[in-house]
Amino acid sequence: MAYTKLMAFKEALSDTGLAFLVNVPLNFLLVALAFRWEFTAFQTSVMLTTIFTVFAIVRKTYVRLYFNHRNIRKAKTT
Repeated sequence: MAYTKLMAFKEALSDTGLAFLVNVPLNFLLVALAFRWEFTAFQTSVMLTTIFTVFAIVRKTYVRLYFNHRNIRKAKTT
């Protein structure tokens, strides 16, 4: 079973939607913490970039594994 453009689009859409649902509340929390800890703009930027990068790598890994498993299951049934 070939990996089609539609399959890639569905995966990208799902990953982006999941990222939005996770990142919006996480952003509010992290900015509030940065204000509480009286971070500078640079410190806040480094903190946000680091945490969002780690979350993005973990999220994308699990989304990719999910879709890969799903596609393998689909291929076996056809």
